[in-house]
Amino acid sequence: MTPTQKEVINDPVLFAEHFLWIRDKEKQLVRLRYNKAQRHFLEHRTGRDLILKARQLGFSTAVQGEMFRRIVTSTRTTMTMAHDSETTQKLRRMADRFWEHCRFGNVQPERKYSNALLATYPEFDSSSIIATAGSGNAGRGDTYTDFHGSEVAFWPDAEKIVAGAMQGGNPDVVLESTPNGTQGYFYERCMEALDNNSVWTLHFYPWWWDDAYRVPVYETLKYTDEEAALAEKHGLDPEQIQWRRGKQKELKHLFIQEYPEDPISCFLTSGTSYFGDLSKAFCAPADPEYNWRHKYFGGLDFGQSVDYTVLQIIDATTKEHVYQLRMNRLPWADMRRRIKKVYEYWHLPYILAEANSIGGVNIEEFINEGVNIQRFETTNASKGEIMAGLHEWIHDDGGKLLNNPVLKHEMMNFVATQTSTGLWRLAAANDGHDDTVIGLALGVSAAANAISWDDLQDLGSIEDFESRWA
Repeated sequence: MTPTQKEVINDPVLFAEHFLWIRDKEKQLVRLRYNKAQRHFLEHRTGRDLILKARQLGFSTAVQGEMFRRIVTSTRTTMTMAHDSETTQKLRRMADRFWEHCRFGNVQPERKYSNALLATYPEFDSSSIIATAGSGNAGRGDTYTDFHGSEVAFWPDAEKIVAGAMQGGNPDVVLESTPNGTQGYFYERCMEALDNNSVWTLHFYPWWWDDAYRVPVYETLKYTDEEAALAEKHGLDPEQIQWRRGKQKELKHLFIQEYPEDPISCFLTSGTSYFGDLSKAFCAPADPEYNWRHKYFGGLDFGQSVDYTVLQIIDATTKEHVYQLRMNRLPWADMRRRIKKVYEYWHLPYILAEANSIGGVNIEEFINEGVNIQRFETTNASKGEIMAGLHEWIHDDGGKLLNNPVLKHEMMNFVATQTSTGLWRLAAANDGHDDTVIGLALGVSAAANAISWDDLQDLGSIEDFESRWA
């Protein structure tokens, strides 16, 4: 059935196929037909959207195409900002091309005024601005219905720019970017969205959304363990794995930034992470069960209202991180009840808990409730000791971490910075969260200082175990 004119006008995909033209990768003028990644985003956008993407998936084209449809079919005031002048000019040429080749029958949408910054469409009293982020006061002083930020992770002072563009109304906003380090406005918004603590919706599109990212395979590939896990999890074929191998050789450590595979590791730390390369550390088995032959220890970090209270459980026998309990904005009695339940399930001999601030009060309550809990007084020196212990446990002792996105983010974002007095400060970059890291370091410290590794072998019968660890 042929769609009606109204259906075409109101459908982003049909509108593009009927009225919009682009230059393809071979520089040929072709109709705009959205790929599967572009279609997926247009179908799932919410009005407060973050797009974390691999290179050349076409999201700038999709957002610009949809903004042009709105401009020439309704009253809109749109703003587009790119990270550099070259991209700004590219987006301006794209918008000009949309207009030059758009015909409703034989009628071209009227465009009254157009220069390097502004274009107006008088039929619906619409206007469009395309500018470079940080250039003067562009983005301020008007009420926008639509805002598109391109490569926002590379903007100077992105928070101020976005706030200025949004101050006059409630526009639909799309901020899209490839990753650029574990800091900055775009990174922080992505992490908040992953943590379900944001008005933003994160749309993550790894490289395999582009079917072109594959090369022929002429003999059977022998996968590495990492490749086998990736292929099984995401349904990748040998041609895609072969393409991946080639790109990894070409780009080295930059591969995960240019062609991300998960929304955490793609944010490179640029060498500032305290823990260094953790690419092979997040391999502990998921959802392990309690084993009476193993010895478990807990580390507990109490959080204030805006922070999180985190209990981490370490299997000292296998040197594996086995469980993470993370919570906030609950009554302290409820959080203690949950912690005690975990304490009892894993048969912990004790929990090592931070005693500073609110920790002291809760430790007293735990003691009254029969929980064996030991105090840890946090100072700059004592924090340095447990962090050094965690670093050694991971890199020298082969400690394995759960592949948890929040933990991965906080571990990668944990940095060492030197103060003006010469002391080293260990904490999350940009005053972010590090609760899971503190809890983990305390758990590893508890395990390391309680008994030697040799004591964990040959526990014997369950009766011997119970009598030894009662």
